[in-house]
Amino acid sequence: MISSGGIRIDLASIEQHLEDNGHDGCSVEFVPARPFAEDEESGVLDAVGEALGVANDGGGSDFPMFGQQQSLTLAGVGVSLDSYWGPESLTAWLRTFAHALEQRGYTGRLTATSLVRPPRWLWHDYTPRAGAFIALDHPLTDGDDTALWCAETAYWARHGGSHALLHAGPVLQHDTSDQVPQHLARTLRTAGHGILTYIDPAAPRAAQVRVQQDGMAVFQTYDPAAPTAALVARARAAIVANADRTRLAFVTMTPMWSYNWEQTGRQPPAVAPYELRHNHPAWAHRIPDVHALQLLTRAHLDQVQDLSGWTVTEVRPGRYLVEADDLPAWCAPGGPPEDVLARAREAFGTVLATSDDLQ
Repeated sequence: MISSGGIRIDLASIEQHLEDNGHDGCSVEFVPARPFAEDEESGVLDAVGEALGVANDGGGSDFPMFGQQQSLTLAGVGVSLDSYWGPESLTAWLRTFAHALEQRGYTGRLTATSLVRPPRWLWHDYTPRAGAFIALDHPLTDGDDTALWCAETAYWARHGGSHALLHAGPVLQHDTSDQVPQHLARTLRTAGHGILTYIDPAAPRAAQVRVQQDGMAVFQTYDPAAPTAALVARARAAIVANADRTRLAFVTMTPMWSYNWEQTGRQPPAVAPYELRHNHPAWAHRIPDVHALQLLTRAHLDQVQDLSGWTVTEVRPGRYLVEADDLPAWCAPGGPPEDVLARAREAFGTVLATSDDLQ
């Protein structure tokens, strides 16, 4: 432990983290002397950003390290540190960074961020998983509404296992507190997006939610031991739970975790993948493609020419669950047969979005 005035530097933990990473880089965390309140979050992040700039300028070292990607962690603010040139470059960077924070009146400590190293299957097993792709009616910017949504979302994800993993910037942390929904809301508020994963530490089973502040979300269930119907049922539950505040949602199977709507495993007929990255108002009356199960509005349904082969159920006023009668074919590996998909696209006709709709 070394000291830079009001901020102590746990050099041993940081050096160990660097060594564990083959000296390619590490995650460093500023843990303030006292927890900061919600109205202090932006100020702390700004201060850390300024300290990054000062430390990256050199701090007296000919070969400075480089820090970036400040984000709130469970204990404070984390940064990603790389370009390691040796012990002197590390020490110089840490001292300069700490001093810059002290100049802003902060006290506390710098330490290696406590990270989770998840089981290999979480990222590298390509067993199909069911995804509910959801576009909410409104962005998640209202504090009370976001808090409620995060609580309901954490409740849905908890079926994936007992370990809550919260993504904060480039790091993954095990949240053992009873404040998981609040921490997800904080990440969403400060970073503009959030990722929450629950895993079962005893078996390859998980559930994950990725959400953007504009209201685009992906709920996914992974369980190689479960039948496809059970996975689809979990995705359906996510859609129905959000039905009151959703302009469009659909379910499809993917071989991996999807970061956003462009990663469904299928190219929509008339829009480019990058056009699916944002929650456009057009989703209230257009869809990117036809999928196994969809939550549609009356404005969607009024444009569909033929709903034979589909079961339509009004699950909330003005919100309709539209389910393919042959779900096994739609949810099979590789998706539905080409002729089935072609007929569905023809039936849904003008409800299919074009690039012009998303301008």
